[in-house]
Amino acid sequence: MSWTTIYITGRADFRSEVRKKLEHADQRFMAGYIENSSNLDTHDLYWLDGRTELRLFKLAIGGKLIWKYRLRFFTSLEEFLAFENNRKDNDAFTDEELSRIAAMHAMDDRLG
Repeated sequence: MSWTTIYITGRADFRSEVRKKLEHADQRFMAGYIENSSNLDTHDLYWLDGRTELRLFKLAIGGKLIWKYRLRFFTSLEEFLAFENNRKDNDAFTDEELSRIAAMHAMDDRLG
């Protein structure tokens, strides 16, 4: 039997809710573990039976949970790491965003 590795990342700690949903689903999977280097990042790992499609796995989790936690699914470690590295690089505001924020604060000061 072959297994497919699925990496999941989301905005908040989604792990317990996802596992609860999967316990009642008719999916063959094994839960894994990814050590988080910080409390800000939440990741999870699953191995799916080779006959299970990613779409069916997502359906078992449900659209509400996927939307609620903005879950992203990756089938390769390289894609997952690239996404995580890119996300961390993009956490800071750009110069344009900082100038817009300053303009909004200035407008608030004038109005208030």
